[in-house]
Amino acid sequence: MERKDDMERREGLIPAMDRDSRIQVVVSQPQDAGTLEIDLVRVFRNMKRKFRVFAWVILLCFAAGICVPLLMYQSNKKPLTVSSVVTLKYNNVKELIAPNGKSLDLNQITSSYVLQEAMEGLKLSKSVSLAQLRSNIRIERILTPESRRQQEIASSMLANKNSGAYNQLQNIELAYSNQFVVSLTNGFGSPGLTDTELRLVLDRVLTAYNDYLVTTYADIKLPDDEFAAIDLEKQDILESLDLLRSAEQDLYDFCAARSSGVRGYRSWKTGRTLNDLMQELETVRSVNLDYLYSYVTTYSIVRDRDSTVTGYRYQLRLAQTSLAALNENIATIQDILDNYQNDQIYVPGQEEEATRSIQATTDYYNQLVMEKADDFDRVAKLEEQIANLQYKLDKLTAADADNAGSAQLEKAVQELNEALRICREIYAQICEQLEEIYASTFFNMYAEHTVAQGSTSSFLSASSKKMVIGGAAGAIIACGLWFLSALALEFRGKEEEDGQRKEAEIL
Repeated sequence: MERKDDMERREGLIPAMDRDSRIQVVVSQPQDAGTLEIDLVRVFRNMKRKFRVFAWVILLCFAAGICVPLLMYQSNKKPLTVSSVVTLKYNNVKELIAPNGKSLDLNQITSSYVLQEAMEGLKLSKSVSLAQLRSNIRIERILTPESRRQQEIASSMLANKNSGAYNQLQNIELAYSNQFVVSLTNGFGSPGLTDTELRLVLDRVLTAYNDYLVTTYADIKLPDDEFAAIDLEKQDILESLDLLRSAEQDLYDFCAARSSGVRGYRSWKTGRTLNDLMQELETVRSVNLDYLYSYVTTYSIVRDRDSTVTGYRYQLRLAQTSLAALNENIATIQDILDNYQNDQIYVPGQEEEATRSIQATTDYYNQLVMEKADDFDRVAKLEEQIANLQYKLDKLTAADADNAGSAQLEKAVQELNEALRICREIYAQICEQLEEIYASTFFNMYAEHTVAQGSTSSFLSASSKKMVIGGAAGAIIACGLWFLSALALEFRGKEEEDGQRKEAEIL
């Protein structure tokens, strides 16, 4: 009789046991075993227990956050730059034009002459070479309001991709005002110059540039003393009168050629201006010289008639010879200009010079036109001189011309002496007036510059914002580490509880 177990095995109720079978223990786990729970109360309790330690950590991180911006400021500190606005003070300043009418060369500010004059006798905390000084100077011109407005309009059109913006940019003619900005950067190595020294160097450079302008463009010469050449004892009265009239006219023209500021300068010694002295010259000319010249010429008042006539005839021949030469030169130039066609002109010369470029030909043509105009001016003056000499000779050689009486001669000499004395006094006053002007700051200030300005920031104020941000970031990082350390204890406790639970369930 088979056993009951064998019967159940055959019926499939009990699985067959083989050598690969293993005993498996299945431990039932709760459904929420995979979820993680954090007890914030215990986390804050852990933070409270570590308060003393992390209080020091917060202070250290806060100090580190403040020190890092300061270290960055020291390593990345930009050199100080001081700037000054230069204003040209001479008359008729337009678009940075020099007093001689040409474009003003601002590069002369960094020339060796100006920089050497600026550094002459200047003692600094460190030696600075002219090459270093030149490389740290920057010059910026200032556009006029109209040019700046045109440039802004063209730039806005270009930003909007306007098709006409490129054509407008090409047609813009930029004009600059009589001001420009000169900047000096403290790029002289470490340690560089102090802020005070940097401003002093810039001031000295601009002062030296002003002296350069005065030396180059200022007309500081005095008028020639033509009155000293008049000697009434050795010259005839009519010859002396001619020299006096010419000297008076030259002196007046010299004063009229000065600028309006120079003519209007009022002397602190006499209270007079150059315009006042010029008015006196006009008075002497109209009251004394013109009347005396008419009186002497009309009555043919001379000391030695024959000698005077000989001298006038010689001057007349010279004037006529010069006039003939000028007329011949004008005719030659006119013949050349009549043959000017299609930018080509034929000038006698060597064979290798026969071929000329269009530009060279045009320049030569313009030069001929200017020469012809100058010759016409000379011709007009010579014709006037010839007419004057011919009139004098006619009066002196007239059939009824007799030697003037001693009373008329003495009267004419007295009036000539008086006119000469007045002219010499006016000449001395003009020279004294000009010397005072040349020595004044009014005349020596061609370029006036403002005080050098630069944003000098202290060690702390330059990094104040970064220090606040760095300190706050350090404190936040320390608080984060404090919280994470307390949270790590919570994770560690959870892991220990889970391990103990598993061991208990296994057992």
